[in-house]
Amino acid sequence: MAFCDLFKEFQPIRVDGNISLRQHEPEKDARPLWEIYCDEENFKYFSGYRKPHDWNKEGAIRAEASRVKGFKGKREYSWVVTINGEVVGQIQLFNFTNHNTCAEVGYFIKRKYWNQGINTKVLIAVCKFGFRVMGFERIEAIAHVDNIGSNRTLQKAGFTKEGMLRKRFYLNDRAEDGNMYAIVKEDLGLRGIKG
Repeated sequence: MAFCDLFKEFQPIRVDGNISLRQHEPEKDARPLWEIYCDEENFKYFSGYRKPHDWNKEGAIRAEASRVKGFKGKREYSWVVTINGEVVGQIQLFNFTNHNTCAEVGYFIKRKYWNQGINTKVLIAVCKFGFRVMGFERIEAIAHVDNIGSNRTLQKAGFTKEGMLRKRFYLNDRAEDGNMYAIVKEDLGLRGIKG
């Protein structure tokens, strides 16, 4: 299957009995994701983060619609993370490179769900999708050096720290370092799996 054919129909992922990943539904997801974005602690280590202004329905819907456009434009594969139907976060594969054999992963989850292993489960499920369905050989992630939770999530999901990227993030009016992580299909026991 050609890489572009993977974007003809969005594929949801069932992580377990409670956790599901589905495509963005802008009208439905705008408010709950806006509320997560408003938690500055949630985005303490995200470069370029700006706390949203007061609720603006049209703006929030546009922001979520951009994820659907990213999928249709074959630029990203972005899922809304739900637990028993509640919107709790987002994960996406993007920055497809090296003849579409490599991608970057990014994610966030509502603070009340931190330290419960949810991000790790979601990350593993998306990586398996990336290797089995999308045909990636490698998936990368960059975590701010001080973001203990994200570094730990990547390690628990089987990612290997490959080094530090100096001055990779711009936070608090200065350039700061990030840790470079990667996982390859063999790390998840998927040797020989074709896309």
